[in-house]
Amino acid sequence: MTEAEPRRRGRPKNGTAPASDDRVLAEALHAFAVHGYQGVSVRDLNRTLGVSHNLLHQRFGSKDGIWRAAVDWGFGGLVAELAQADDTAADPEVRLRTMVSTFVCFSARNPDLQRVINSEAGQQSDRLDHLLETFVLPVLTAFAPLYGELIESGQLREVPANTLYYLITAGGGAMFSQEGMTRRLFGDAPFEPAAIERHAEAVADLIIEGLRKPATAPER
Repeated sequence: MTEAEPRRRGRPKNGTAPASDDRVLAEALHAFAVHGYQGVSVRDLNRTLGVSHNLLHQRFGSKDGIWRAAVDWGFGGLVAELAQADDTAADPEVRLRTMVSTFVCFSARNPDLQRVINSEAGQQSDRLDHLLETFVLPVLTAFAPLYGELIESGQLREVPANTLYYLITAGGGAMFSQEGMTRRLFGDAPFEPAAIERHAEAVADLIIEGLRKPATAPER
């Protein structure tokens, strides 16, 4: 009977310990969110994952390919959750409120999405174009008709689209993407699941009620 060959130290050889796509993409998204595109090293990302030095290039072809796969994975989840939560038979105001609260809850659970947006939004690039054309504009396209219908019916007043966009996205999600500051100011309580739900509902209430047209006084 022969002795088993002792296990060698260091990263396993390519193919002996494959990382799942979900883990790879989550780690990649987090790295791009924290360090920005230019600050991410594929070599360091391989090391973090504990995989062979060429695994990511084999799967995704390039650093840009890794970035696109990671943001498609992350933002694709947001688009899917918004679609699943939307009851097209419901009242437009209910749908709008649900869209806002769903977005805020998802952002709380996935703060790296807003961090990536913040990292890429400061200047024009192909990466920003990809985010806008693939995810941001389709969500706005779904949101705008609901808001337009409520304006047309006289239920809500019209405000600039850019104002409303940033009130919802930054106002709803910044507390979670700026986690360090939030914990310093308010402790751990805002990150409790029940607190996230309350925050999401409060954001939706403030947005909807802030847009509501005041009732006109009856003529005497």
